[in-house]
Amino acid sequence: MIVAQAGSRKTEELIESVRAAVRAGEEDLGDDFFADNRGHFWGILETRPYMRARASLADLLAESGRMGEAVEHFEAMLELNPNDNQGLRYVLLGHYLTLDRLDDAKRLLWQYGKDGSAMFAWGRVLHRFLLGDDAKAHVALKKARQGNPFAEDYLSGRKRLPRQLPDFYARGDENEAIECALELGAAWAKHPAAVKWLRAAP
Repeated sequence: MIVAQAGSRKTEELIESVRAAVRAGEEDLGDDFFADNRGHFWGILETRPYMRARASLADLLAESGRMGEAVEHFEAMLELNPNDNQGLRYVLLGHYLTLDRLDDAKRLLWQYGKDGSAMFAWGRVLHRFLLGDDAKAHVALKKARQGNPFAEDYLSGRKRLPRQLPDFYARGDENEAIECALELGAAWAKHPAAVKWLRAAP
């Protein structure tokens, strides 16, 4: 218990430290800068330390169980930079599905409808299943398998993630499947009925 409490204190201290860095970045950039450049933040080099720090803060909050607060940060960063050079939409989709925020997941899937990644393909499968639309879930499953068949083993629990995570991935390869499982694995695991369905799907 003491060790757990100590770890909790260290995590909270780290969160507050990163939060302070984010706040300092906001003060340095200024309200007018945010208003004038909202929508294309990442294209301005001086915003990148702030965006990286805020993404780190969101990740820390999610890891500490404060997922709702984390989601607010991810949503705000996508408003600042809809092009999403940081790939935050994948993390956000996983959080939406974990939290059963299906309307928000639908909006995100629609917003980035041209995204052909395994993360969105397999996220769409889970989304359709959670909506209770079995026919569309099977259609989405077929497309996801075509796009990246390796992801299914990780999401269904048939295969464990490797200890050494890949540094890069390409569309359709096993490294992308690992990245997909990192972003969506918790959401699938949160819904054992979906995992059971996936294991039995022809």
